[in-house]
Amino acid sequence: MKLNKFIWDNYKETQKGKKTIALFTDGTTTDILEKYLGNFHLEIEDTADFIDDLTDYSSKPIIPDELDLKEAEKLFDEIINTGFTIKCEGEKLDSYDPKQVDFLGLIPVISTWLFYKYPDFFKPYYFRTKFQLLTQIADAFGLDLPEVPLKRYKEQRIKYYWKLCASFLKFQEENEMTSSEFCAFLYDFAPNFIEQNQTAETELPKPTQVWLAGGDKGGFDFEFLDNYKKGNNSFWQGNIDTKRGDIVIMYCLSPCSCIHSIWRATKDGIADPFFHYYSSIFISDGIKVAPISLNELKQDEYFSKHPLVRKNLQGVSGYPFNSEDYKRIQQLIIQNGGNINDLPQLYSPTFSLNQTLKDERDVELTLIEPFLKELGYTENHWKRQLSVRMGRGERNFPDYAFLTNNEKSYEVAEMLIEAKFWIKSNKELEETFKQVYSYGLRLSSKILIIADKDAIWIYERHNNSFDRSKYIKKFWKELERPDEFANIKNLIGRK
Repeated sequence: MKLNKFIWDNYKETQKGKKTIALFTDGTTTDILEKYLGNFHLEIEDTADFIDDLTDYSSKPIIPDELDLKEAEKLFDEIINTGFTIKCEGEKLDSYDPKQVDFLGLIPVISTWLFYKYPDFFKPYYFRTKFQLLTQIADAFGLDLPEVPLKRYKEQRIKYYWKLCASFLKFQEENEMTSSEFCAFLYDFAPNFIEQNQTAETELPKPTQVWLAGGDKGGFDFEFLDNYKKGNNSFWQGNIDTKRGDIVIMYCLSPCSCIHSIWRATKDGIADPFFHYYSSIFISDGIKVAPISLNELKQDEYFSKHPLVRKNLQGVSGYPFNSEDYKRIQQLIIQNGGNINDLPQLYSPTFSLNQTLKDERDVELTLIEPFLKELGYTENHWKRQLSVRMGRGERNFPDYAFLTNNEKSYEVAEMLIEAKFWIKSNKELEETFKQVYSYGLRLSSKILIIADKDAIWIYERHNNSFDRSKYIKKFWKELERPDEFANIKNLIGRK
């Protein structure tokens, strides 16, 4: 949706709005960092002093008093390619060589420095471990985010910050904001809007995959894992294809090399461009188990032949386990005197109906259309492959559109369905969402549905937008249950 000018203007007049705008207008570095980076920079005063030195004394590259958009991009390229040096009265205080320093980790610091110098062109980046929140804000307010580079392109991931700044500036100008007002929007107004409009997620979906994750060598992760308190939700390195509800087996390197606990993923995996390990997940509901050491795995008849165990569990974070692997892990827990009664179990989505499907049209004819008829619709209620004009004469064709207005160029569709044969990864799901999302905005839809041979994903419109991370997912097999079918029929069935 577009930013509502009336609501935004009201926010700017509130005490909180004025305080946040003032913070980004003339607040100290320490004040800003304490509010937005306190959890990750323990030495806030040292970090603030460092940024102030950069602002006041940096000598390489040359920092002009004024620049334009092209010069700003060129300056950022120079910083990340050649590094920077701080000198005060001819004395070198510090220098940073990009070959020796991880500039990905420095983005929050560099972005704050550049914001103080050129607030229109550069914005502070404080979404470390919260990139999913930024995508939610983008979806809710029509902020165009550039595509995240692949993990292996480290330089492009650093340059992604500049692409973000270009998107931020465009949004700022479209909504007639000052730089400080945009920062208040990004870090206060928009996150509060997302939080207030989120529906409570009380129950996790049934798990369909098992993943491994690892604790660090220093034992810091072990402290959290071993003293976990119910309800805590923790950011972790994981696999980008992790789905909300999936099972995560935690392997700790320190103080002992062993499988320590079993967890659940509370959000879909996501690519975070500035997170060193790139792919990230959130975990909760940890259950400690009877430890299984690496030596036990090596000596076990089943796991001694497992490729990951043969590599001494190197590359453990994000590694997928199949159902047999997980079954054997539970047997070893029992052998070590543990209990598996409370452990989550895999749910199998496959059933006889979808074994013979070969393509997307089979999904439509065998699953979607019979399902729609069970919901009370007939073929007269939907339009297949509706031709929709989407800017510059481009034509697009949603698979199923339930029209409430079919006047040419003014079509409105209450519900849209996009069919795929098989969505194998979160990336494919996100690409499909973007496709049907654009249709939904154009056709003023209230419900978006994605369906493949295994499941359906249902997105509801809230406050004139859709959130790619908020959906109801049901496997076709689940819909054979009367209660499950009744709930879905109440939501999307013919009224």
